[in-house]
Amino acid sequence: MSVLNDLGQLAPLWLLSLTAFAVLLLTVASGTKHPVPQSSHHLVILSLLGSLTALLLLLSSEVGKTLFSGAVVMDGVGVLFGSTAILGAALGIMMAAAYLREHGMSQGEFFALVLLATCGMLMVALAGDLLTLFIGIEVMSLSVYVLAGYRRASRRAQEAAMKYFIYGAFASAFTLFGIALLFGEVGRLSGKPSLGLAALAAAVAGKQLSLLGGIGITFVLGGLAFKVAAVPFHMWAPDVYEGAPTPSTGFMAVGVKAAAFAGLVRFVAAVWVTSGQKGTETAIQILEVLAILSMVVGNLLAIRQTQLKRMLAYSSIAHAGYLLVGVAAFVANPKGSALPGLAYYLFGYTAMTLGAFGVALAFERAEDRRMDLATDRLSGMAHRYPALGLAMALFMLSLAGIPPTAGFFGKLSLFGAAIEAGRLSVVVVAVLASAVGAYYYLRVIVVIYMRASSTEEKRVESHWLAAGLWLCAFLTLVAGLLPNSYLAMAQRLLSGWLG
Repeated sequence: MSVLNDLGQLAPLWLLSLTAFAVLLLTVASGTKHPVPQSSHHLVILSLLGSLTALLLLLSSEVGKTLFSGAVVMDGVGVLFGSTAILGAALGIMMAAAYLREHGMSQGEFFALVLLATCGMLMVALAGDLLTLFIGIEVMSLSVYVLAGYRRASRRAQEAAMKYFIYGAFASAFTLFGIALLFGEVGRLSGKPSLGLAALAAAVAGKQLSLLGGIGITFVLGGLAFKVAAVPFHMWAPDVYEGAPTPSTGFMAVGVKAAAFAGLVRFVAAVWVTSGQKGTETAIQILEVLAILSMVVGNLLAIRQTQLKRMLAYSSIAHAGYLLVGVAAFVANPKGSALPGLAYYLFGYTAMTLGAFGVALAFERAEDRRMDLATDRLSGMAHRYPALGLAMALFMLSLAGIPPTAGFFGKLSLFGAAIEAGRLSVVVVAVLASAVGAYYYLRVIVVIYMRASSTEEKRVESHWLAAGLWLCAFLTLVAGLLPNSYLAMAQRLLSGWLG
């Protein structure tokens, strides 16, 4: 009976999996004799119903439960970060429907891959041991590799998928080797080898790790840093973001980041926060160095970009740096406001980043052979498409951290938590980096509002795309106007975490 109860607690995960299989079955049942893309609305509706129902089930779950002998933990971290990943999947499906139909690509397989990737993300967010964490990362990654190369006729998409796969394979190998070393280290310290995060925390509590244990921690951190695209593990991100189909890029930019940061929070909590391990100050400094490198490199290189998707790739690297500031603040002050701030930032980042990619998607028409969107092609866009221009301006302002958007209050919450933890120096760097980043975001607004257009760019017409963009804009603005509502909910869900 306990196994059945545990299975019932994982209803969101099973629902996402069953929805993916149902979408695939409907795709096959619709006929495969003619290479016509699956453009029926029922596939979109079914995928959205499955993901949104899973979201509601996850938000209504009872937190504080340990399932399957500790392999899965239903707690505030899993609910908050997992719900953000599911929301990103739902928004990504809405926008992908327009792109896939425009370019004559099958919808069923794409939606199924998104849903299966979300299953992996949810496993990472709910992971109670290192094995579940690794399996979740691999389920997520394998689906995203295929999504990156989903436009099979494009050599650039195939190159992007191959680069992502090669980099990801190395990161997975290092992560798995690190997990194996930590398995042995827990056995050495406690006399009972285990992959559980709680067992890891108990084993290393107040004890000196061996060299192999330190190497294991480093390898696992490196694998997670790859997934969040932190410098110097970021080399795959620009090429993959630019070459992959735009809906795939938008989904991986938000969903993978939300899941990876959930895994990172769980890992650093077990190694340094719960255990009280020596060397915590060194760990904080390492996280701050990664944050500073990501913020500086991401923002400086984004300034030089002329392609919108490539600019957003370096922007994503910079935002990983801002989030790492929050992780460092969490390690320095676990009872502070860093963790709710992280969850809030990722929620707002999901809406504004998917919205920005959605606007880029709106100008990728089938007859246009250009596979990228130069920023100059948006010249005068706000005059031809006022609503689209207004939405893009809102997303850019939020990414830049201008009030009253979610981006501003997200940075405010993270930087405030870092100051609360006494990490003033990294906050100074973060504020300066944000000021630099504002330049290339505001440059896009200048282009769409203050420059005349030399060509008449036509947009993709789709009710699903319009609905997705408006929903992203609504969430970006409402999260900025009512930040305390989300932060209060996050604080309530996280109140029992770490005891």
